[in-house]
Amino acid sequence: MARTPIPTTNSYFTWPDRGLRYECRGCGACCKGHGIGIDAAGGQLVQLVAKRPDLAAFVRRRGDAITAFNPRDRCWFLADDGLCRIELEDGRAAKPASCRLFPFNRVFHVGGVMVIDFNSVICPVQRATDGIAHADVLAEISTITDPAIVGTTLPGDATVIERERVIAAQIFAGDAAAAQGVELATPAGFEFVASTGWRMPSADTLANAIALTPSLRFNELYGPRKLAASALGGMWLAWLGFAAMGEVLAQRALGMQELTTLWSEQAPLMHAIARWRDIAVRKPGPIELPGGADAQPVTALAQKLVDNRKSRRPLGELIEAALAKADAVTRVTALKQADAIVRAAL
Repeated sequence: MARTPIPTTNSYFTWPDRGLRYECRGCGACCKGHGIGIDAAGGQLVQLVAKRPDLAAFVRRRGDAITAFNPRDRCWFLADDGLCRIELEDGRAAKPASCRLFPFNRVFHVGGVMVIDFNSVICPVQRATDGIAHADVLAEISTITDPAIVGTTLPGDATVIERERVIAAQIFAGDAAAAQGVELATPAGFEFVASTGWRMPSADTLANAIALTPSLRFNELYGPRKLAASALGGMWLAWLGFAAMGEVLAQRALGMQELTTLWSEQAPLMHAIARWRDIAVRKPGPIELPGGADAQPVTALAQKLVDNRKSRRPLGELIEAALAKADAVTRVTALKQADAIVRAAL
């Protein structure tokens, strides 16, 4: 991905103004990793090295980014109490740029629109009505010069983002299902895949899911899977069903962190359910199985997809035919292992 400053005409936040807050618990999760993102172009590296000269020996360049290397999976400056020693000693303004922005540090540019997303994987962000203001995040971004931190450019024009902006507004206005073109009803294939009936999660879990939805949509559209926008509504419905199942296991509502992980882990199942009625055809050729895959059910499904060139049957029929005799665990693991095969066939 290119990292060059581009003119930004407007911004799109994947959460409503003041709709999220976070309280640092000193868990140190955001300070783990092997590098510190520094606003070198803005002079921050000079300031850090002037105060802590030993840091100079650990600076490295990765593409356009300049980072300070950590030899273990935690920042040099993460104190044992989970707090940042730079902030404690020198104040928040002295913290590395990416750390100051966190968890709202996912900044991208698409066709002149600056997209600001949040990190719900690491940080336990929460819904709020008096949370972080968009204006404050933009003010923080404006202090950062280095394009490696706030200048990542994603391919495409602004059309997709403008569509997502409209959908997000409808979602936050209380019409999440209609905004994504689906009805709150049992999605086809859910019971076969999950071995239980679909149901809505609790009101609290649903509210957390709705708060996450625009962010997860954006990450699917521009992430590694780059899924079709038409599949996201169906995936969302399946996600709610899995969230309801997770509540049974946890015996409580699910938070935003848990729901983010659930989306990531269950995405292959959710995608298959969302495309259940779509025609899927695989070109003949060798089948590359992921490591540790149970070859028989995955190969059986792949062959059904190849044989579908003439009959043109929906994906769900092929899955049911290939996995009808499999137990619940085998169905789930086979579909996850066959994710790349299924996506290629669609």
